[in-house]
Amino acid sequence: MSMPWFHASRLPAVGDVVVLDRDEAKHAVGVRRLGSGDGVTIFDGIGGTAQAALTGERDRDGGVLARVGAVSRVERSGVDVVAGIAPPKGDRWSTALDMLGQLGVSAVVPLVTAHGVVDAADINRPRAERILLESCKQSRGAWLPRLAPAASLADFVRQSRADGRTVMLAHPGGVSIASCEAPSVAIAIGPEGGFSAQEVESAVSAGAVTVDLGPTILRVETAAVSMAAALRARPAG
Repeated sequence: MSMPWFHASRLPAVGDVVVLDRDEAKHAVGVRRLGSGDGVTIFDGIGGTAQAALTGERDRDGGVLARVGAVSRVERSGVDVVAGIAPPKGDRWSTALDMLGQLGVSAVVPLVTAHGVVDAADINRPRAERILLESCKQSRGAWLPRLAPAASLADFVRQSRADGRTVMLAHPGGVSIASCEAPSVAIAIGPEGGFSAQEVESAVSAGAVTVDLGPTILRVETAAVSMAAALRARPAG
């Protein structure tokens, strides 16, 4: 059975003490009922991991102290995926974040779209970031997905292309996602009503490729996860 995972923004050297903040401490002590001497894995969200043991001590802010026994680094693997998604309503947004976090996407970008039902610029960012963190911990991922600022589809495509990414737009009549062999990809998923004709035209003109996800109409979160999973399952290069 693997040791429980916790997050810290910085990993110290071997032999030094790291502080798990109040939220992580609550989970470690209150939920997992861990105590002095119990082993944990700590990750910093940018590839660093450490094997550590709780000291049984707390800091003045309620954090838990752990002494580091070994430090290692996990390199990114698989296709590098950034997911641009028009946030769906309610718990479906949470579901999308949770699953994308488990899949290990590099970033999630809330998209502002013509037919969007949720204001992408007004999402609860602390809650969204917490969901991504928890999904990363659950999946034992060393790289924490970044929640990027909201962006229009046009800006998302433009920035992704500038970053050297292949941009794939979920839209009927496009190519199969299996045709993509790029090591770095940005996927764009529209709202329930889909992207507007103007948005699609502008995105394609800017270099995006439309991708057909099959004969059925998928929910936003299903489309996002199916695209991300298909790409992340393929080795990069």
